[in-house]
Amino acid sequence: MIGVQLKKHLTSKTELIVALDFPRADRAMELVKKLGLASVLFKVGSELFLSGGPDFVRELVHQKKRVFLDLKLHDIPNTVAKAARQAAMLHVEMMTVHLAGGSAMIRAVADELSSIPELKPKILGVSVLTSFDDVRCAEVTKAMTGHAIDVKTSVAGLVSYAQNCGVDGIVCSPLEVAQVRKDFPALYTVVPGIRPEGTPSNDQARVMTPKEARSAGAHAVVVGRPISEAKDPSAVVEKILGDLA
Repeated sequence: MIGVQLKKHLTSKTELIVALDFPRADRAMELVKKLGLASVLFKVGSELFLSGGPDFVRELVHQKKRVFLDLKLHDIPNTVAKAARQAAMLHVEMMTVHLAGGSAMIRAVADELSSIPELKPKILGVSVLTSFDDVRCAEVTKAMTGHAIDVKTSVAGLVSYAQNCGVDGIVCSPLEVAQVRKDFPALYTVVPGIRPEGTPSNDQARVMTPKEARSAGAHAVVVGRPISEAKDPSAVVEKILGDLA
């Protein structure tokens, strides 16, 4: 059975998401231009969105680029639902909400976006940040509940309720993706913490190479600094796409 599951994973496409983690829109656009017609998605996170704003996202979409808006929304249900509608109006392909926001928040987002199906992006639930290891996770969970819970247990608990609340997929670390695919096969998996061989992990605590993430069943992987800080970003992207093919 394991062999069959692995074969199925390897015959499906794993996509590359390039993280545009820049403080200015012009620098981000330089990388977009360098990558030309590469078959990738571009992730716009909080730093770039606060700098370039919705206009930068609109420009990417105008250039027919695929956009993953990674703002990790987390607030009261109505606030997050209305923010999600604004994200959809930008024609982004994917967007993120924090699963820690609870089932009512996630359902509010799903209900809001169901009214505009032609614009609805994938709703991705962020489980546990890849900067967390078991020590950091235990620190937070103990402060909130009085009980220390490790990363694996936290991810499983969050994903198990989220799948029934309207999310289309999950953002999880490479170390959890195989179990998520096994337990929740209908969910789309986006995996940050990807580092090509020979590159430092920096502030990521749970990392894998592109090949390892693909073998584990990731639908899409996110790569940032190994591409954006490379002398030849196009060559790095070409190598990663080869590893994912």
